Amino acid sequence: MKTSHFRQAWRFVRLLNHLLLGLIEAGFYFQRRTPADRVRAVARWSRRLCLILGVKVRVRGVVPAPMPANTMLVANHVSWLDIFVMNAGTVARFVAKAEVRHWPLLGWLCQRTGTLFVTRERRHDTRRVNTEIADALSQGDCIAVFPEGSTTDGTDVATFNASLLQPAIEAGAQIIPVALCYYDRRGQRTTVAAYVGEMSLLDSLRALLAEPSLVAELTYLPALPAAQAQRRELARLAQQQIRSVVRPEAAVNATPAPVVVVMAPEIPVHPPI
Repeated sequence: MKTSHFRQAWRFVRLLNHLLLGLIEAGFYFQRRTPADRVRAVARWSRRLCLILGVKVRVRGVVPAPMPANTMLVANHVSWLDIFVMNAGTVARFVAKAEVRHWPLLGWLCQRTGTLFVTRERRHDTRRVNTEIADALSQGDCIAVFPEGSTTDGTDVATFNASLLQPAIEAGAQIIPVALCYYDRRGQRTTVAAYVGEMSLLDSLRALLAEPSLVAELTYLPALPAAQAQRRELARLAQQQIRSVVRPEAAVNATPAPVVVVMAPEIPVHPPI
């Protein structure tokens, strides 16, 4: 028990230190970096965060470039941790709900590094963000969206909101579905990372700090041709592909994509972010 408490306390101290480094980077250096250096900084910081929390990132399928141009990543949504797990492999600008902007430290950090915020209850705000997404894609950015509109416990995939895929059609972008699954140290599916219901960010963080280790598995699925389909059809196809990986009963019968790489980088204790 004492060992467990010590581990949690040590992780928390390292996490605070890491967040401080991130705030310094975002506040003073990030905007001065070249685009390529920004991508490397975000990936490095995200990998370090996962390492501190005891999360190993396992990747299946064909991994895109570090920040593929004119690309939309479409993923199921389990946790606030999803953003950093995905950025550990392929860096993207995320579309997040407006409340995230007001989260202590993390909200400001996300804003400074290019996250687009949307108030989902306001239709005109969705149109505004969709215009920003289409412009960003046309200019060569990689955008990541969670079309479920909210988090789930990770055992199934909710219906996708097709309107979030419209900017990809307008920009002629490729759409890459990404399935997110979390496993415990015994290799069993777990809901520990899930950020659902009335859970607070602090509650979620406590659960993650208490877990000895996790594996976050990213499965990159075949790209969808956005220019050749309607958004509802694209949303259905993306959800169908992701659900075939996420649902445990589907995963048993499906042939898994080969493991490409396991990200567990050896990073110095105080790396330049």
